[in-house]
Amino acid sequence: MLATLIELVTGRDDLERVAYREDLRLLNGYLKTRRLLIPREPRRFLNAASFTSEELLELVRVESEELAGDPFVPWVLEAEGKRRLPAFSSQKKMAIFSGAISKRMGKVFSLGGAEILLKDLVESLDIDFIDLNPLCPKNWEIGVGVIRGGA
Repeated sequence: MLATLIELVTGRDDLERVAYREDLRLLNGYLKTRRLLIPREPRRFLNAASFTSEELLELVRVESEELAGDPFVPWVLEAEGKRRLPAFSSQKKMAIFSGAISKRMGKVFSLGGAEILLKDLVESLDIDFIDLNPLCPKNWEIGVGVIRGGA
């Protein structure tokens, strides 16, 4: 309750308040206990112009239901030769990312996710960076060696 009230006043959630301090050790310690929302790799990307709004909503709904039964596969993006894992402090931040990616690609997709501790996920993935709240007004790039080294 208090965290929600502070977020309404400051516009920052708990993780953002820690990250804004720009103390890597503090952030790394916090990330050991704070679950982040990791997006699931979409099954397919649909051309929005090919469907009516109702058809798109139905396709996204059906795909979301199908994804719920599949094993979780994180969505790792490749940019500039680096493998990047987007991670979000809230559903709202993930929605901003989804909207921006959809616009850039000119495609729509069903985006789900799971709340996971980074240390439980990072060791099993071949990634170079974790992008915390990518495409949001304030975001952070964390080198994976920092997380692995501090875990």
